[in-house]
Amino acid sequence: MTRDNARKAAVRARMAATGEPYNVAARAVDQDQTADQADPHPAARQPTDTNPPAWTLAPTEAEALLGITAEELGIRALPADATPQQRAHAEAKWRSADVDQPCRCSGDCTHGIPCDADLDDGDRCRGRLVHVDRYPGSMWGVIEWWDVHECDTCGDRYGNGVRLPAIPFGERRADGVTVIYDGVRHPNFPDIDVDDPGIERCSSCDGDNAPECDDCRIHDDPDEDYDDELDEYEVYG
Repeated sequence: MTRDNARKAAVRARMAATGEPYNVAARAVDQDQTADQADPHPAARQPTDTNPPAWTLAPTEAEALLGITAEELGIRALPADATPQQRAHAEAKWRSADVDQPCRCSGDCTHGIPCDADLDDGDRCRGRLVHVDRYPGSMWGVIEWWDVHECDTCGDRYGNGVRLPAIPFGERRADGVTVIYDGVRHPNFPDIDVDDPGIERCSSCDGDNAPECDDCRIHDDPDEDYDDELDEYEVYG
């Protein structure tokens, strides 16, 4: 994939993830690249950790009834000696909490604060924000994450960046490759189906809901050559 096509893919991925218009998303991608002073090196997937953590926290009875597992309780359920990969996976996997409950992320979010958005009738929304997602927010800065909050009343969504120095979503290798930890969903580096190497599999719906899936729609450019795009990734079985 050419440098220009890589940039377009990154811009479309950010648009799909944040709802930003093209010019805003393009500016953010360009600033990200300039700040990191890095070439668009390929991304690699860290091999899966074969030793799952010994969870130190179990779901409550109410959480279990909702199908919430220990894996979805966030970093607070990990042991103190959890690996960086396990911590990143937990930070990307937690289940959203009710607005009256503490958020299951590691912190630095605005879960539970008033929405106060302008409504069509001139009033202000009296709802509260729910932290619904956190995923990598940079192609190269591995401590840069992106938060998504949604109002529990009007449904408005808000996105913002957050820096988590203690929870990198991957590693930067000496050869310039960004290694994304397994189990972390990165909007700019969707997983590739190794059984069908000519097709990228969506990291959100795995291709099963492509007509409706926003993440699938970022790959709808007929000018893209996905065979060339495979050269931009390293995939570990």
